[in-house]
Amino acid sequence: MRSTKPKLILLSNVYDINYVNLRGETVPPCLSSPKRRDLFQSLHLATNRDLLILSCPPKSLTRRLPKWLPAVSTSFAGFSQLFCSNLDAPKIRIPCSWFFYALHALRHVRRGDVLMIDNFELIYVIAAWLCRIVYGSSILLDYEDGKHFTDHGWSRCLSAPAEFLGKPLIQGAILAHPSLGDRLSPRIPRILVPGFYIPPQDRQSLITTNADTRFIYAGSLDVPRGVDLLLDTIPLLPETGWRLDITGSGLLDPRVRLIATHPNFKRRVLFHSVLDAEAHSCLLAESNVGLNLQRSSNPISQVTFPSKLFSYFSAGLLVISSRASEVEATLGKACLYLPQETPEALAALMSSLTPNKARVGGLPELERFTISSTSNRLRSFFQQVVPSFL
Repeated sequence: MRSTKPKLILLSNVYDINYVNLRGETVPPCLSSPKRRDLFQSLHLATNRDLLILSCPPKSLTRRLPKWLPAVSTSFAGFSQLFCSNLDAPKIRIPCSWFFYALHALRHVRRGDVLMIDNFELIYVIAAWLCRIVYGSSILLDYEDGKHFTDHGWSRCLSAPAEFLGKPLIQGAILAHPSLGDRLSPRIPRILVPGFYIPPQDRQSLITTNADTRFIYAGSLDVPRGVDLLLDTIPLLPETGWRLDITGSGLLDPRVRLIATHPNFKRRVLFHSVLDAEAHSCLLAESNVGLNLQRSSNPISQVTFPSKLFSYFSAGLLVISSRASEVEATLGKACLYLPQETPEALAALMSSLTPNKARVGGLPELERFTISSTSNRLRSFFQQVVPSFL
C-alpha cells in the first residue's frame, strides 16, 4: 500500500553497483556516488521523510546499436530508485530521455512531495516544470557542479537554457561551492555542503614511522586539476622515501602512463587507472598523504569543489592542497596549502613529509561536515524553505 505521507523526490541520475549489476552492460562510472550517498542520508535524517530517487538510464559505453531500455526498480544507498524507460540510440537518446523522464516524474510525484533537482540539467528542469504545473511542487536545487558554465562546446547549448528555465523554479539551494550561489537570486535561501567527513575508525591520522611516505592523487587526469603540475614535480622529489599512487582517467592519461613506466620512477610511481569503490578504499587506507592540486587560474575552480578532499580526510590522510575553489575559506587549517602552484613549491612540501616522519597534531576539526552535523544544518534549511514539509 502506497504511503500518503509526502516524500522527498530526488531527480538525479546517480547510481551505484546495484544498478550496474542490474543493467548488465558497461556504463560510465558515476563519480558523484559517494557524496550523494552521504547527502541522501543527511536529507533523510533532516526531514524524517522517505526518499525516492527518479533517474534516467545512462548510455552504454560499448554498445553502438540501438536498444530499448525498460523501466527498472533498484536501490541507491538503501533508498528506493526508479529508472525510467528510454531508447538508447545514437543521436536521439537525449531528446527521447526528456520525454520519457518527464512522464516518469509525473507518474511518481504526488501533491505535497518536495522535489530536488540535481544541477541545472534540462532533463530535470522539464520534469520539474511539469510537476510544478500539475502538482504545485516545491522545487529545491542540489547545486553540485557548475562546470558546464565554463564549457563553450555543444553542451552549453543545453545547459544555458536549462539554467534560464530552471531559476524561476528554485526555492532553496544546497551549494557545493560558495560562488555557485552568485548565480542565484539573493532572496533564495542556500546552505553550503561541499562534502562529508566520516571520522576514520581504527586508524591513526598521524605520520609516526620512518617508512616511505605514500602519496595519492585520485581524480580526473587533466590540467585543470593540476595533474601536469604533479608530473612536473616528480623529477624534483628525493630519490628515496616516497611512493606516489595515481588513479583516475582523463586527457593526461598517456603522460601518467609514460612516467609510471619510466625506468627512473616505475618503482615509485604506480598508475592504477580507474578503480572500483572497494579497490579505491583499500588504496586510500594504505596511503598517508592525499593530493589536491586544482588550478586557481582555471575557470572550473570558480564552480566546483574538489570532493576528493573529504575522501582523503575520511580515510585519515594528511592533505596537501592548493587554495583553488575557496578550499582554505571553506576548510580553514584542515589542509597543508601550497604557497605557490609550482613544481618547486609542491616538491618542497612533499619532501618535507618524507620519509614518513612524525608530525605534531592530527586531523583538524571537521565536525561541521559530518553526516549528523550536516543533517542538523539541513533541517534548519528546510524549516526556512518548506516548513510545512517537516
